[in-house]
Amino acid sequence: MKISRGKINTKPSKKTDNQFHSRFQKVKILRPRFLEIGKKIGTPLYLYDKEEVQKNVQTFKNAFKKEGLNINIFFATKSNYYPGILRTVVQEKEGLDVSSERELKLAIEAKAEKIVYTGPGKTEKDFELILKYHKKITVNLESIRELKLLAEMAENKKATMRCGVRIYTKMQTGWTKFGIPLENLKTFFHEARKHKSINFCGIHFHISYNKNPEKYVKTFKILSEYLKENFTENERKQFQYIDMGGGFYPQPFEGTHPWNREEDSMEVPDEKTLISTKPGKRYIPIKVDPIEKFAKEISKIYKKEILPILPNISLYAEPGRYICHSAMHMIFKIIDIKNPHLGITDGSNNMIGWERYQFFHYVPLFNLSQFDQKNEIPFITYGSLCTPDDVWGYYIYTKKTPKEGDILVMPFQGAYTYTFAQNFIKEIPPVYDL
Repeated sequence: MKISRGKINTKPSKKTDNQFHSRFQKVKILRPRFLEIGKKIGTPLYLYDKEEVQKNVQTFKNAFKKEGLNINIFFATKSNYYPGILRTVVQEKEGLDVSSERELKLAIEAKAEKIVYTGPGKTEKDFELILKYHKKITVNLESIRELKLLAEMAENKKATMRCGVRIYTKMQTGWTKFGIPLENLKTFFHEARKHKSINFCGIHFHISYNKNPEKYVKTFKILSEYLKENFTENERKQFQYIDMGGGFYPQPFEGTHPWNREEDSMEVPDEKTLISTKPGKRYIPIKVDPIEKFAKEISKIYKKEILPILPNISLYAEPGRYICHSAMHMIFKIIDIKNPHLGITDGSNNMIGWERYQFFHYVPLFNLSQFDQKNEIPFITYGSLCTPDDVWGYYIYTKKTPKEGDILVMPFQGAYTYTFAQNFIKEIPPVYDL
């Protein structure tokens, strides 16, 4: 790993969040099952936790329902495309958000009846498959080119395609690759109305990594002002949905490294400094507003600014990270002990596709074979790839010093891990359904 000889920033950090400890309890409950699977099936493995998906879907929906809104969920397939997750979401009567032919095929295999197709640069090949299943799909278009191409293809197939368009405002800074500027929406609307094969009825916007509802609230305000100034009452009645895409950041089971709190560095302190860092200074919790606050603030602005001017509108959301973040656990075995503070496991970071834990995020790591919820010791846990940039973490919860053969778990890591996995040096491990 790359080494920085500077000292760790040891400003006092906040205590472990209660959310960590509640999840510690679930790890304790699942520990016998984890060990049984690890010994019987082998390691490394991903473990799929269906109950977590069901719980997260219902928590998300209930937060908005409490505020008087029935929200339509379209799970963002890109956050975790494991078929078991997709089937569970569909069984919960929710939809899927897809961004490619590959993901659309997975959605069809999962028997999804409600699908939103979102993503830039759609081609004739994309639209061929979309039109094949057009009765299940709503397309969020990105440009006039896409609109004209889809209209022509739909007309040739004597199909009517339900569509919306992605817009961006000053709240979508950095996302100008996508969609059209809000000030072009009126032009797009009139162009879409020329095509009998297009049922243009939706507005889509996207905001990612949201730790509070501020950007959603401001986007709805900006959108409301534009619609009131530029659309007639009759034109506004044509809109049937607003899709507020993007990830609602869950209250995570992770934190940032104190020496990389801005998550912009690929350097780490030396081994001696890491080992000597005391508990309480090993990570900085990521602070996120609960989904109930998101729902309250979004519902408030939606009812005040959107419903009065768009009487036929429904609200869509595309939570991906929120639904799947806690739905996968990863287990692996220590196969080599190099010294009392360093070991190597049979699971490697090709399971997550990048150096997430080495440079950016702290996540509690547990020794299932010597389980302890309170005793976290310095122990650098490497994977076994032929590269030094393959680290699971710098500390581990364990009763005693880990030994060869101990089975470890990195729990609640379902978002953008399995999706990013790659056949780099080693094959991607299988998934086992809990």
